[in-house]
Amino acid sequence: MKLVSFLKNSLSTFALCLVAQAAQAQHGHLEVGAAGQNQNDKLVWENGAAFASDSGYVKELLPSDPAGRYAGYYDGGITVVANGSTEGGAALGAFVRALVVSVVGPVGGSFGFWENPEEGGSTTPTFVVPSGTSNGTFGFDLSDASAGAGLPGKDAAGHLHGRRFTVDVAGEYLVGFKAIDTSKNGVGGGAIQADSDILYIKFATVPEPGTLALGALGLGSLCLLRSRRSVR
Repeated sequence: MKLVSFLKNSLSTFALCLVAQAAQAQHGHLEVGAAGQNQNDKLVWENGAAFASDSGYVKELLPSDPAGRYAGYYDGGITVVANGSTEGGAALGAFVRALVVSVVGPVGGSFGFWENPEEGGSTTPTFVVPSGTSNGTFGFDLSDASAGAGLPGKDAAGHLHGRRFTVDVAGEYLVGFKAIDTSKNGVGGGAIQADSDILYIKFATVPEPGTLALGALGLGSLCLLRSRRSVR
């Protein structure tokens, strides 16, 4: 009976941890600003230090429902936003995008990005970047084009929700992101802001529920065995 109670408590703890981590990640906002708003001032990851791989941060990707939209993938989200010009963001007229420039992960695995899958009904990623890529150019908008971002004198701000990140092979992934300005409103018809430094973020898959249960069972058996030995 003690073993059964222990297993129930262990599984409940695992479940609560997964829910808490998912909720925390869903509300995590990675912000892009600028070192200044003059020609060739660099874009910066305002709070990138909190997400960087060397900070200990790991974005956990949960196993998907086998019958759901992300079947065959592990998925999770980080909301990446472009701050407004009055909030330390890029200059008026800039248009900020994020590029996935590198992926280091399990052999045969790939890192995918989904653009508003719930609204568009897509069952495949918008783009995938294979593990081993070191010069990727796939990206996604951070500035809000629907608000006029990218037009002369318009704010480059953007706070777009609904994006998801996925991987298709279990394991750890180290992904490099770069923020760039793709506007044509700078000197000579080029960008206003210079590219940001690369920000490396670690992603890791969470074991399937069955694997967690086996882990809890093994831990429970070990504890029970040690308990019996101590009684003797």
